[in-house]
Amino acid sequence: MKIKILNRTLVIWVNRTQDHKDYLWKNIYMLRNELIEDVLSYNRSGIMPVEKLKHKAELIKKYSQRLRLLEM
Repeated sequence: MKIKILNRTLVIWVNRTQDHKDYLWKNIYMLRNELIEDVLSYNRSGIMPVEKLKHKAELIKKYSQRLRLLEM
């Protein structure tokens, strides 16, 4: 993104990409922790939320691919 203020042009790409990387890392770790919590709750209750686990695993995979693309 370019912002023009008077005669100066500011480029904010670095901040936006770094913020997006941080956002992706935060979400990946949050999803991993939730996945672990769900699996551990299976040991307590005996009910495995398979659809929920699959959805979280797909999100982790998707976010990891996006993060790899940003690292290039």
